[in-house]
Amino acid sequence: MKLNVFLFALLVGALGGGCSRTMIAYEGTPAPIQLTAPVADLRLEVFETGRMRIPGWSVFSGGEGEIAMDQPAFLIRHPQFGDLLFEAGHHPDIARDPGDHLGWIHAAGLMPMEQDPGQDVRSQMRRQGLDPDGVRSVIVSHFHPEHVGAVEEFPSARIVADDREIAHGLESPDYNYVPGEYDAVARWQPLDFSGRPAFGPFAAAIDLLGDGSVLVVSTPGHTPGHVSVLVNLPEGPVFLSGDAAWTEGNLASRSIGLPFVSSDGPAARRSLGQLVSFAEANPGVLVVPGHDLNPLRRAPRSDVLLHGWPAPLRAAASEAIRN
Repeated sequence: MKLNVFLFALLVGALGGGCSRTMIAYEGTPAPIQLTAPVADLRLEVFETGRMRIPGWSVFSGGEGEIAMDQPAFLIRHPQFGDLLFEAGHHPDIARDPGDHLGWIHAAGLMPMEQDPGQDVRSQMRRQGLDPDGVRSVIVSHFHPEHVGAVEEFPSARIVADDREIAHGLESPDYNYVPGEYDAVARWQPLDFSGRPAFGPFAAAIDLLGDGSVLVVSTPGHTPGHVSVLVNLPEGPVFLSGDAAWTEGNLASRSIGLPFVSSDGPAARRSLGQLVSFAEANPGVLVVPGHDLNPLRRAPRSDVLLHGWPAPLRAAASEAIRN
């Protein structure tokens, strides 16, 4: 671990670790958003599909120690439309042989990703008595492996993403894209945000189902077509930021993670500034960073169900693999 941290520090210097990480403040006038009445019986179920442990200083300015980052997948259960996922989570094979399913920075052990056997979202859904083949759409914030890794495990679903992200991922993927995880997708649903109305401080949003229940929000910078999702739940809206903010520490410190991890550091800083402005103007919206489920852990509610990954299940899954 110490060698990996040393190599990581060298990489930071080589790739611009001295670049600013401070958010670019939103210059408009913050204002509360207006949402339609929530859909009755809309629910959110959350699955932890793995972990990533990296030095705190690389996550946000002033971060200390080692931070274990959540790798969630969010199942949105709509009473009329059916089931949607936001984030597919890790590919199931990384629990056995991660080499073909991680970008080089993760495969080198600099930002190690972990998953237990059976921890992928499809397996967990089956364990909870849910039908993964019933998922109609999978929305992905962006194409980094812990977000898009399992999309091909849902062959009958539409894969929903910003059209800029699809083009980048298929035509010019950079260092942290693994095209083998998504290049066989047969049913893309590209989103074109051009000409769409602004949503609070954000440039644009799309009402995915047409009833105000699921809004896909453009938050580019971490990748060219990064998106976040607002779920308008009965007990109050939840904003799932994706990697516009990795953890609560990014919001509190008003700083992004290491700039070179993003395709466009200044744009990532600008999206974080928009997110901070949004959170301040809308205190009734629960903001959940892309790798930090603590806001949901602290706010138990009947319309959100957190599926933990307890030690007994981990042990049972590991024993099954050994046998």
